[in-house]
Amino acid sequence: MRNKSYYLIFCVFLVLSSCASTKLMDSWKSQSFDSLANSKILVISESPETEVRKSYETAIATKLRLQNLDAIESHILFPSLKEADTPEERAQVVQMFKDAGISGIILTSLKQTIETQNGSMASQTDIPASYRDKASFGPNSSDSDVPMVSTSKTYVLEALTYDLTLAEDEQLVNVCLVDVTDPDAPDKIQKTFTKIVADQFK
Repeated sequence: MRNKSYYLIFCVFLVLSSCASTKLMDSWKSQSFDSLANSKILVISESPETEVRKSYETAIATKLRLQNLDAIESHILFPSLKEADTPEERAQVVQMFKDAGISGIILTSLKQTIETQNGSMASQTDIPASYRDKASFGPNSSDSDVPMVSTSKTYVLEALTYDLTLAEDEQLVNVCLVDVTDPDAPDKIQKTFTKIVADQFK
């Protein structure tokens, strides 16, 4: 897992400010997405902090179970799960998931920060076109720009959903980006992000 991303996602829960907002920034679904409704889904949250990982995985998996989906937290099923760095390691991880009956993956992480100064956008992000063209299971996002001095900061949280039963270049079936501006209530951030992710299945 990327150290910079780890640090930034942890900061989401520590930054205190006023005028906080959380909203769906953008989303995309493939035509194959609906087939996951009958699948066993593994929820994975990237975080260097064990409690943050558990909290988000539990919140999302619980919300999905309330919608009658078969969801399980990775910290329960695979407590020592680590990032696979090579194609061979990724293949081994995918096989491990399949052996456990997992065919769906939801992977959440912090993708980027957006900074504004005097109301002007300093940097932003959108769903890369490459997600639609080639997206096998695994981390695809890269670290973002070097932060600039600003008066407001938005963290972009990302949820990627994969269907491991599909061909490797078709596995990514859903992407949603959620922006959190100047967060002041970690529990509300989590609740809203969880609802947005779960609503993709409605």
